[in-house]
Amino acid sequence: MLVLAYVAAQIALAIWAGRGARSDADYLVAGRSLGTFAVAMSLFATWFASESLIATSGEVARDGLAGARTEPFAYAIGILAIALFFAHRLRSGGFITIADFLRARFGPGAETLAACVIAVSATTWSAAQLFAFATIIAGAAGIDFTLALIGATLLVMTYTMFGGLAGDVITDIVQGAIIIFAILVLFALMVEASGGMAAMWAAAPPSVWNLSTPGESWVDHAELWLIPIAGTMVSQEALARTLGARSPEVARAGALWAAGIYLAAGLVPVALGLFGPQLAPRLGVTLGADEAYLPSLAAALFPDWLMIVFTGALVSAILSSVDSALLAVSAVMTESGYKRLNRNASPRQLLRAARAATVGAAAVAAWLAMQGESLRNLVLDAGAIAAVLAVPIVAGLAGWTRAPVAAAAAILVQIAVLAVLDWALGVPGAFLWMIAAGALTFAAVSLLARRRGARKAPASGGLEGV
Repeated sequence: MLVLAYVAAQIALAIWAGRGARSDADYLVAGRSLGTFAVAMSLFATWFASESLIATSGEVARDGLAGARTEPFAYAIGILAIALFFAHRLRSGGFITIADFLRARFGPGAETLAACVIAVSATTWSAAQLFAFATIIAGAAGIDFTLALIGATLLVMTYTMFGGLAGDVITDIVQGAIIIFAILVLFALMVEASGGMAAMWAAAPPSVWNLSTPGESWVDHAELWLIPIAGTMVSQEALARTLGARSPEVARAGALWAAGIYLAAGLVPVALGLFGPQLAPRLGVTLGADEAYLPSLAAALFPDWLMIVFTGALVSAILSSVDSALLAVSAVMTESGYKRLNRNASPRQLLRAARAATVGAAAVAAWLAMQGESLRNLVLDAGAIAAVLAVPIVAGLAGWTRAPVAAAAAILVQIAVLAVLDWALGVPGAFLWMIAAGALTFAAVSLLARRRGARKAPASGGLEGV
């Protein structure tokens, strides 16, 4: 009951914060009014999702430090890449979505393909968070998972539809603070139960410090790093925070702070996974495996009233991520879909279209969550799909070419490679092959376009390209 009251309070806060939305820009990028603190906390809370707590601690408990490569290390590097290479330049262009940038650089074909990729990736990410949210509700209320999923979807849909990015950011700040408080209290209780930091550290077996797992190939190792890094740095959900900043400088500074906060907070679940298993005999409990590990540890260490706070932290992590993903889908469907089809649409019409897109995205995400794939797999799938845009975005920001066909060809080839090698055949290293194929395709098509342009240049007086 208290968890539902907490969710209701978050919905009310989001609706209050988003009450001033009058246009698609107000709804999708908060009227570009965010300061450094708001960008930093919102980006941290958006990316610090349920798997950052549940999956990471369980994987570290199972595999040692090797389980922390994806989170927090690789994702923190991805956020740092946003700060160093993307935030300032994209905010300077006044874009609402990544697809807008690709349209400006490579034309409407690239925009349409990018919008489809973003929609699929963000919907998959939403499905992962809805799956986790429904699992918590089902466990707390003792109801069927399907019913819990329907309830979770309706709650999140309402929360996002009325709040928009402004409501999202305000609640992200609250939720981020609750997440940090809860995991720090859990860490302190673990240290106390271990007999102090020195005793806790000494009890950890040497094997927990390995950065790879037995039998792991270099391909698997590379993919564990590259998928989250590439998927993060071109993610619409993450970049939306920087696009909503009041200036390019604020966008960059906020992302830099977010990377630091994310890494610092992310090391706490890592510590819980490294040192918690040694406590099981002392506490007289059996800690769950993988995704059940952290809830089991929390239940063993927390008194009942703090378990409510811990559950609130998990819900906070979910809410701060799922609404961002739904807004990402809404953004591309509105800006790259409805706005292109109805060029005379008023700001009010665009706002209504964006909210309707949020509802549709929530429904599709709920259906995907019903398929029962694991939380970590859903998240990695979303990251791999988003990374399809890495090649054209990096090339576009670097100014290598403006050939529209190069960007479109790279996106299509990468989608085909990912679909065949990963989803159809399950070939190890499919992500690496996808990136390599996209880069080679982009380079080859760009070279052909440049040569074709050079052949046409004499006919127009030799001034083309000067």
